[in-house]
Amino acid sequence: MSGPGFRYDTVSLPSQADFALRRNAEPPGLHSELHYHDHYELLFCFTGQLPCRVEGSAFLLESGSVLLIHPYQLHQSMPAQGNAERIALRFRRSVLEQRGETLIQMFLEQAPRHKNLLVLEAKSQRVIYRILNDMLREQTEDGFGRTQVEDALLTQMLFYLARAAGPLPSQRISSEERLVQRVIEYLDDHLAEENSLPQLAGRFFTDRYHLSRCFSQQVGCPPHRYLTYKRLQRAAQLMETGTPASHAAALCGFEDYSNFYRRFREAFGVTPRQWAGRGRNPAATP
Repeated sequence: MSGPGFRYDTVSLPSQADFALRRNAEPPGLHSELHYHDHYELLFCFTGQLPCRVEGSAFLLESGSVLLIHPYQLHQSMPAQGNAERIALRFRRSVLEQRGETLIQMFLEQAPRHKNLLVLEAKSQRVIYRILNDMLREQTEDGFGRTQVEDALLTQMLFYLARAAGPLPSQRISSEERLVQRVIEYLDDHLAEENSLPQLAGRFFTDRYHLSRCFSQQVGCPPHRYLTYKRLQRAAQLMETGTPASHAAALCGFEDYSNFYRRFREAFGVTPRQWAGRGRNPAATP
């Protein structure tokens, strides 16, 4: 089998930084590869519309909406509809932990599973966009207390977002989208089990070719590659908490350690031992 079909994003957030902010203009037709990273990402759209996919769910990011991407969620931006201007705020979990349980609850508990889009009322939108612009301006100026000002603005923005944002009203989804969401939830809950395409198709009473096509269209990779990614992700988390690599591999459904070793290095760019040895700093250069 070839590579895992996704890439680990090691560029967007410097290894020594807790957060980073960047403004981008997305011309029509531009899109990103399917990827994931170890930190949170908030996408704010200023103008235009930007279609995105997060683990099989499709979202349309536009003015007044915010896309919240959790660590290790497979995602990609699709070709923009016209010129889209956005701001991307990326931050580590430590940013939430340093600011208390209120933010942790908002980002970990209030955001429903696979429902990553938040909407802002007009007043909240103006306030949050003003804070983001102030943060961008601080990045270009080397004024006194710049770090402290940036940190204070980040705190203000996150708390304001936690207070002001609400989930997007429920939308009707197609039968194909519902099927893929059910398969994703099943795979996430049964990582260590054998789940071949024929087995999945039988469990969900559908044709395997139909399932493979729908899954690949919505997620960006076929079911077996998604399962491999989720197993690797879970193994990485286990090793971060002190679980030996061989035991983590077995717990996540890898019967052959050499196969686990090869796939882990392909996906993360480091060996399992290197990953476990450097703690929560997977974006550092090996």
